Amino acid sequence: MDNISRGAQGGWRDLSQYLPVRARMRPPLRRKAQSLVHRGDLAPDCVVTSIFEMGEAVMCVTQFAFGGEARQTLIAPLTQLAFDRGGPLSKEIDLLRARNGMRDPAAARRQAPTPRASGRRPSEIS
Repeated sequence: MDNISRGAQGGWRDLSQYLPVRARMRPPLRRKAQSLVHRGDLAPDCVVTSIFEMGEAVMCVTQFAFGGEARQTLIAPLTQLAFDRGGPLSKEIDLLRARNGMRDPAAARRQAPTPRASGRRPSEIS
């Protein structure tokens, strides 16, 4: 879920209809969650309860369980969560990214340039 840009701002609010939803924490986020609760046996799953923008990033409010019924809340970048690829939220995120990538000039600049041969010989050093 990388390359998420601000240009889709209206769309991110529209995703609230799919919440709450289960997600899997990517390893860096899971390590952060483990450090908060001081447990190494933390399950990788969490529940996303909100999606919002913060500066240039799209953020999520997540909750994860530890030690029975105890819950911890953590705010994390959307890119640090993996959603069910077949689920409606994942499909909507993909659509927003595709739509946004076509209209966002910054996204076009971030793409790697295609290498080309110039067809010219280097100038001679005299």
